[in-house]
Formats: sequence, structure tokens, C-alpha cells
Amino acid sequence: MQCCHGLLFFVLHDNIAKNVEVIGGDFLTKNDNAHSVRLVESIRRNAGNDEANNFEEKLPLAKTAGLEKKFEWAKNACEYLEDHFDTETVISIRKECRCNDGKSIAKKILKYLSKANSIKQFVETFNAHETFAILEYISENKLLFCYPQCYCACIKRVPAEVSKTWCYCTLGNAEGIFREVFKRDDIRVTLLKSIKTGGEKCVIEVEW
Repeated sequence: MQCCHGLLFFVLHDNIAKNVEVIGGDFLTKNDNAHSVRLVESIRRNAGNDEANNFEEKLPLAKTAGLEKKFEWAKNACEYLEDHFDTETVISIRKECRCNDGKSIAKKILKYLSKANSIKQFVETFNAHETFAILEYISENKLLFCYPQCYCACIKRVPAEVSKTWCYCTLGNAEGIFREVFKRDDIRVTLLKSIKTGGEKCVIEVEW
């Protein structure tokens, strides 16, 4: 019996250490998943420490979380943001949750812009050579930046939809990319469609 107790203690201790569910559906978890850390820090910048701490306490996410758990967390995070903040603040929070600064993509795009005599020619040349994204020409100061698939590591592998709130992070990504491309800060971005809200592609309007 003593051996069994020792084994039980070891299993429970190991489960806690790995941030997995152990008792009654409750999680003893660290908030160390990159998606959650970015979101908490963005809430802190946009809404203050109390709001950030409250979110982190209610919706922590461990880096060991599986695909389904991350997807469910993302849905819950969207509900939390929508219940606690106005739309403008929600967009600001999510925009700052972008996964990277966009410089590598901007460098790739600049290769085509530098050889074009107009935005229309730039769009045509880009589309002839790239498949990770599609550009649609609107005018010489407006285009559509489109993704043919969802690239979000947190939700893309689960075949279900999420709130548009989650997809606002792509605005931060697009804004960073085109600020770098056009070397100007007055880039305006609007999310028109996203795959994870039922669209056939993700579509961001970019204007400068």
C-alpha cells in the first residue's frame, strides 16, 4: 500500500509539473503558452494591469496544451474580450498579438514592388510568382491582401469556426508588413473576410 501511495504521489506530481488536467476538470497550469503570453501583455498595454491579471487568472494556457485545448481556449478568449471591452479596444488588443513583425514577408514583397512601375504591375508580378498570399488591385493606393489558408498555429488544425475577434491579429501582421513595404506609418487595414469565420479566404484591405 505504501508503494501504491508513493506511485500515486509521483503520478500526480508529474501531471502537475506537466500542466495537465488532474482532478475534477481543474487545471493547475502555468500561463506560458506563447499565444496566451502575447494576449496578456497586449491587454496590459491596452487596458491596464488589473485587466491583464484578471484574464490571466481566468484563462491561463500552458505551452503543453494540445490542439483541441488551444482551440477551445481561443474561443473562450474571444468571448472574454467581447464581454469586457468595446470593439475598438478588442481590435487594438488583438492586433498586437501578431506572431511576428512581418519583416521577412515584407522583404519578399519588396522584391516585386521595387521592379514595378505601378501598384497594378506590382500586384500582377507578385501573383505570378507567389502562392502563400494573393494580392488584388483596387487602386494605386489600395489593395487587398489575401491568404488562401489559415496560418494561425493556435486554431488552424481544428475544423471549426471562431469569432472574428480572433482573426484581428492578422491586421497587426498586415499593418507591420505594409508599413515596412511602403516605408510609411499611415497604413490602414480592415479585415473583410477570414477563413475561420466562414470565408473562402482571409481578406485584408490595405490602404495608404
